[in-house]
Amino acid sequence: MTDTDSKGASVRVPPPLIFIISMGLALALEWRYPMGLTSHPIGQIAGAALLLATSLVLLHIMLIFRRRQTAIEPWKPTSSIITSGYYRYSRNPIYVAFCGFPIGLGLLLASPWLLLSTLPACFGVYWLAIRREEAYLLAKFPNEYGAYLKSVRRWL
Repeated sequence: MTDTDSKGASVRVPPPLIFIISMGLALALEWRYPMGLTSHPIGQIAGAALLLATSLVLLHIMLIFRRRQTAIEPWKPTSSIITSGYYRYSRNPIYVAFCGFPIGLGLLLASPWLLLSTLPACFGVYWLAIRREEAYLLAKFPNEYGAYLKSVRRWL
């Protein structure tokens, strides 16, 4: 694992970029094919709250990775796996949190296109990142990560 471990999971496309591209395409669709929904104060409050909560969760996860002294970037080597906190409920809480951005923004702006952009972003992250990450972690930590795979769901 030493030669290939210098590249971590070899993820080539940063997962946040996948969500950003999907949201950009959704905004273009909203501009070109507006669905004519009007925003509602409840949707705006819910969207803003979700965006704030998502941001706070991501900041907390970044602190957890820093404390554990392991890379959060999937293209860098992992020194240990995290199985506590958010990781007790999801193997990918960062990607689950990323889903909060198009959903929160979609609620805030009353954009069904933004809400729908979550699905292709999730498929993209699965195909471009999660599969590589899981294979890498299973090869590097076969017993610990193998048991973790069996006990915790991928998303929620």
